[in-house]
Amino acid sequence: MKIISDMLNLLFPMQCGICGKLGDSICNKCYDNLKKYEIKNQHEDVFFMYKYEGLVRKLIIDYKFNDKAYLYKTFSKCLLKNKNFCQFIKKYDIMVSVPLHRRRFLERGYNQSELIAKELAKDLTRKFTENNKQNSSNKLDNNMVEDAGSNISYNKDVLIKIKNTKPQSTKSEEERIKDVKGIYEVKNSQIIKNKKVLIFDDIHTTGSTVNECKKKLLQAGAKEVGILALAKDYID
Repeated sequence: MKIISDMLNLLFPMQCGICGKLGDSICNKCYDNLKKYEIKNQHEDVFFMYKYEGLVRKLIIDYKFNDKAYLYKTFSKCLLKNKNFCQFIKKYDIMVSVPLHRRRFLERGYNQSELIAKELAKDLTRKFTENNKQNSSNKLDNNMVEDAGSNISYNKDVLIKIKNTKPQSTKSEEERIKDVKGIYEVKNSQIIKNKKVLIFDDIHTTGSTVNECKKKLLQAGAKEVGILALAKDYID
């Protein structure tokens, strides 16, 4: 597998998803440009990375609607470089993403939230495993605890969307709250029984979607449910 991975990296070298510079999924300059949109989080069970405006808004729109699925790696890397996020996520056992209805999935070709959540869980688990090995050899630097990863897993077989609805962005706040009622279900509830679950969504506006998902997960037996969003839309 490593040989295949090395060959792919040679043929398709990693590059910044914003400016195209070779080397990483986001270069230092573009990362610094995004930092001005970061939100200072003070909630125990809610974490928002960016304000949904300016460059962040443009990138998310491109990601969702303009066939730039590769940006999931850029967004994931931005979250992983944030020390507050790395501390926040450590308390959770399982990460799920807000699901798309199968019809919407076929239209878009991917679930934008799922791609980021899967990448996050993969990288956090890899770091956790690597640093546990280092720790057993007494090589782990205590000052780098934010980079120690997390033993969180991602599961797409928990939350499902059973009704196809119009995009939330086209609705008023009242319509958003009303239209999410009864459109999500939990399956395989044994996976989340007594677990601390984190819901990932790309944009948090009124919170109607994630709050409905949270309610369903708690009813199905989750011990705690937190919310993670790439961006918060501060609507008037």
